[in-house]
Amino acid sequence: MSKAKPKRAPALPLVALALLLPVLAACGGSDAPSGASGAAAGGGSAGTSSDPYVKFAQCMRQNGVPDWPDPVDGTKFRMPRGKIDPNSPEFKAASQACKPLAPPGWGGESRQDPAVQAGMLKYAQCMRKNGVPDFPDPQGGALDLGNIDLDSPQFKAAEQKCQSLRPAGGGG
Repeated sequence: MSKAKPKRAPALPLVALALLLPVLAACGGSDAPSGASGAAAGGGSAGTSSDPYVKFAQCMRQNGVPDWPDPVDGTKFRMPRGKIDPNSPEFKAASQACKPLAPPGWGGESRQDPAVQAGMLKYAQCMRKNGVPDFPDPQGGALDLGNIDLDSPQFKAAEQKCQSLRPAGGGG
């Protein structure tokens, strides 16, 4: 008699990366010093504490991700490269704890929308066509950008050409 393995939900880190893709693509990485948080890490235009993006950032920091930046231009997060590990237990716990505060368009439910999935696929195809050959297709509504250099000139040029196809959720 063989045991049937229970179905598992998609890995939270991949979901988180899919939700962060527009933000990462729009902003690239930041070389903010370790421990920088708040407006200094986010570029200084964080908005008000009633802003859902600010509340989400505060929640992430309070729940174990101290390097989570404040939003830039009110709708984007400039992620410090190498400072936030989406596979860490702290990130997973903070993501779960802050899910109710996630800004509009950041909910995991939206990734199941066929229109969102189709948009993510078009964006991935455009990125590959325009100089990022290893840009992955979405899998289960998520993207794994682990080997993509978001600071490379190729990525930035492709992002410029493909920004109109970028899925909603990260702002303009």
